[in-house]
Amino acid sequence: MKKAASILLLFLTFASLTYLVSRGIHYYTEQSNLEKHATGKRSYEKHCATCHQSNGEGVPGLYPPLQSSDFLQEDKHRIINVMLQGISGELIVNGKTYNGIMHPVYASDSEIADLLNYVSMRFINGKHTFTVEEISLLRELHSSHSSN
Repeated sequence: MKKAASILLLFLTFASLTYLVSRGIHYYTEQSNLEKHATGKRSYEKHCATCHQSNGEGVPGLYPPLQSSDFLQEDKHRIINVMLQGISGELIVNGKTYNGIMHPVYASDSEIADLLNYVSMRFINGKHTFTVEEISLLRELHSSHSSN
């Protein structure tokens, strides 16, 4: 009986420690994500919210919504290109037509990656993840094309 109780106590101790360690890792990861997304949120408020609104709903007929946007969900490289080069003219998002102008976002590759990761997490359920390397590569491709 004592042996079974000792084994049970050992098992419960191990399970408790495992739980505490996993909670600590989860907390650390959650805090890290909050900090990363806080930077992206600040960039969004600085560069995007005036037109697309803080809630991502946009302005009918002029600035498309980001919230549940089919345009955002379809092609992550197109999103990066829009951030780097801007876009103008007629655009169809979620079946509705918009005809506004979005100027390029003048920010570092890191700031754009944080901003886009925030937008992805906030408005399209984290469908895409953006890296500084992707932003940098597409920026380089655009600059080499424009110098030819």
